[in-house]
Amino acid sequence: MIMINSVYLLVNKGSWRALSFILAILLTACFFFNIHQFTSELRTANPIWVVLILWSTVILWIHGMGFDIRSDLGKYLFFPIFGYLISFVALFQHFLY
Repeated sequence: MIMINSVYLLVNKGSWRALSFILAILLTACFFFNIHQFTSELRTANPIWVVLILWSTVILWIHGMGFDIRSDLGKYLFFPIFGYLISFVALFQHFLY
């Protein structure tokens, strides 16, 4: 339990929260403004991948808005580094393929 608290403190800074906010806006904009192309690409994707993209968007919104997660289980479920990794891969696939 101490390990998740020490690792979570590394990304619990203003610059990381700003990055989370910007990535959350980008992923949400891909869903809303490019809905036909984005959903047609997601239609052929693995459903687990689609759920992971949505979950990373939720993680980034929660972290980017500055919510303070106090429980260890919440820190595991909403760990921002997972959101960063999944969102970078999703945005890379969307804009470069």
